[in-house]
Amino acid sequence: MSKKYHRLKRRLHATEKWIENFLEIEKHQSISKKALKSLNQDKPFIGFIFRVLYLPTRIWNFISDIFWWNRYRKYCKEVEVIKKELESYE
Repeated sequence: MSKKYHRLKRRLHATEKWIENFLEIEKHQSISKKALKSLNQDKPFIGFIFRVLYLPTRIWNFISDIFWWNRYRKYCKEVEVIKKELESYE
């Protein structure tokens, strides 16, 4: 097999590992979001104050999440393309 084939195999493995790590991180972040939401439900007035105070941060996190999920979709598409390319070598 050629060097290009082996490089693609390594890249495929690295990309798949990145996707697995992304999903694991996303799972932990969703747990943190659920905990924060339940914390604010116990004391609604204090929760409202914190939502207002942290509004710029929440907006930034929302935008960051959009970029984060876009990167995930990009890597999923990249895995498809690499697999098709590897099929041409076999």
